[in-house]
Amino acid sequence: MSDLTKKEILEILDEHPWGSENLRIVYFRDFQNTHSVINELPGGIIYSELKSLRLSLKIFLDAVDDLISSINKFKYDSAHTDFWTIANKPFTDKIEVTIQRGIISSSMCAMALVDHSREFNKKYPVNGYEDQIRKNFQANEVHKFVHGLRRFLSHIKFTKANWNIFHSETNIRNVVFILSKDDLMQFNDWSSLAKSYIQSQEDGVDVESLFNEYSNQVKKFHNWLWAALFNGYGEKITQHLNYLKIIEGFSLESNWNLLLQQVLPQQKIDPYQHLDKYLTDEQLEDIYSFPFRSQQQVDRIIQLIDTHQICTGLMRSKVYDAFNINKT
Repeated sequence: MSDLTKKEILEILDEHPWGSENLRIVYFRDFQNTHSVINELPGGIIYSELKSLRLSLKIFLDAVDDLISSINKFKYDSAHTDFWTIANKPFTDKIEVTIQRGIISSSMCAMALVDHSREFNKKYPVNGYEDQIRKNFQANEVHKFVHGLRRFLSHIKFTKANWNIFHSETNIRNVVFILSKDDLMQFNDWSSLAKSYIQSQEDGVDVESLFNEYSNQVKKFHNWLWAALFNGYGEKITQHLNYLKIIEGFSLESNWNLLLQQVLPQQKIDPYQHLDKYLTDEQLEDIYSFPFRSQQQVDRIIQLIDTHQICTGLMRSKVYDAFNINKT
């Protein structure tokens, strides 16, 4: 049977909503073009752009996590006397360089995310976006400082964050990495809000506190944006995701039939020995609370694994046989 063109697929699928039987027909005739047709729906295009924006957010948050992890490593390692020996200096220097790299990476990723968010909103505007920007960032000294820091580090020079170790009145050890106010003020192009933030930091800018605070603000905004996007475009996105789920179910159905009809019987595999590949420890405890090899137990296994609800009728009987359920 020959492949289908996208036009032929659309003719078979007819009007929305597309039925699962027609989707099955076109999927097994030409799964690649069927995927393409679904991804080219308005909801598919929006969701693809949304995933790109979420990737930008994830990259920024990962950059901040890496930076904080490097600072925490310095805190822990520097508490040991061996850390300060001459022999250990290459490792000490490496941690410090990692922290410096993390500062510029976090600031650059932060501003890339700002640009990506702005471009996304031009294509897919949502109600309240500009109000949220004004509320959260327009007069936000931290945001303006991070924006300026990226420009300073990218176009002027690297400024080193120096570590400072001190003990509180209760003798608790503290380690901070500080951006010097004097170094920062060598940059003449800070906005008034960014300059105000620098001047408000008595001992200099604490890198960890800065990026912890800013990343929390960014996460809060993007959580709002995610919900707002689904309020505005949810019907189109949901339609796209539902069609994808249906055809993914066809693929899973084929894979499970192959496993149940050929692989397990021919190789005499006991599926109980492989459940840990598909279930968490908590889920395993749950299924073993049912009588072993009982229908109730296998039904529970199916419920946990079969997220696409494809295991019905004949396939369920094959699963019972594969698990060798007790029939008494």
